[in-house]
Amino acid sequence: MRLFRRHLISRMILSIRSRGIKTTAVRAFSKVKRKLLGKRYYEQIFYNDSIIHLAFYPTGGLGDYIISKSVLEEILEMADCKVTVFCDKPAFAKAIYRDVASEIKAYEVYDSEFYKYDLALNVEHFIHVDSFKEKKLCVLSQELAKRISYICDNWDKLYVDIDRQCWRERIQFERCRISRLDRWTELRMGKAFDIASKKVSIPMDKDAKSKWDKNLGNIRYITINYGADAMVPGKKQLKLWNKEYYEELIKLIHAADMNIEIVQLGGKDSEKIKGVDRYIFGESIEYAKYVLKGSLCHIDCEGGLVHLATQFGTKCIVIFGPTPKHMYAYEQNINLVNEECNGCMGLHEDWAYECYMGYKMAECINSIRAKRVLEELEKVIHENVKMLNK
Repeated sequence: MRLFRRHLISRMILSIRSRGIKTTAVRAFSKVKRKLLGKRYYEQIFYNDSIIHLAFYPTGGLGDYIISKSVLEEILEMADCKVTVFCDKPAFAKAIYRDVASEIKAYEVYDSEFYKYDLALNVEHFIHVDSFKEKKLCVLSQELAKRISYICDNWDKLYVDIDRQCWRERIQFERCRISRLDRWTELRMGKAFDIASKKVSIPMDKDAKSKWDKNLGNIRYITINYGADAMVPGKKQLKLWNKEYYEELIKLIHAADMNIEIVQLGGKDSEKIKGVDRYIFGESIEYAKYVLKGSLCHIDCEGGLVHLATQFGTKCIVIFGPTPKHMYAYEQNINLVNEECNGCMGLHEDWAYECYMGYKMAECINSIRAKRVLEELEKVIHENVKMLNK
């Protein structure tokens, strides 16, 4: 009993660290409410109509939001749904889901509302089925009901049931490597979904297009990004390429006389890379979409802007460090990796900030030098010139 109490306290501490006190309290209250009200209450139909009311809760960063949309789009091909997207990053949700969502809500209320929906899905590396009004779904879409039932019936085989996120994800990455799956195709959840493409619809804003036409429409340029999610405030992730290497690369590009401008994208507080021709900091995601779409090449570590740029067909040079290439690389991009030291994500709790091997300067990311990136960029620009001259 004492060990079980210690286990519960440990889980609560982990939840507070990752979600905050308020959300942890809401989730705990929701679980108590579920037990008190019983299974019958949660099977109750709240929407007596002929459309499936779907609660969709993607988690993670911008790239995860993009990838998770593949599941939603496949569902919408099978059934007529009214979609409510729950999220902890409203700007990302609006940028990616506004063309399919009737409403976008804060994630804090998901735990107190999901049971009302005919279908409620929480998507990370796995698809959690939180509400499934099976009888109604069978009437409105037998195909969708069959696929959701498959997840429920095979959950113990599909899910890695470990509390610690880092170890749960690490085991999942290894399962995917052996099964030849990646960050997109792992969401097939066995045979539940097809996920036949790594392309989703990205809604675009006309006003942002006008702004891009005015500022960058007649310019040949590439984009770079020096930044990643601030998972811990004030700390830089290991996966960031060395700032000095970026500055060396900028000098090499200018010396190579490629007749291109260099544009750095970033948030309002991003660090400037010396020698860049234009800084686009703190602009909307809508404008960033057009900047990436018009770029000849995007240079970055693995992250949200790579996923977004790839959706537009923009070639990316991606410098991989602790993030596993087999999970996050796109075949059409140029994916640079230290073959001897890479992909340690999830081996320990602080993998994003501390090298597993104990190096102050992580070997995986810092072994990729500026000259190597320049060589790949020259190939991309040369190929672009060939296409223009056809």
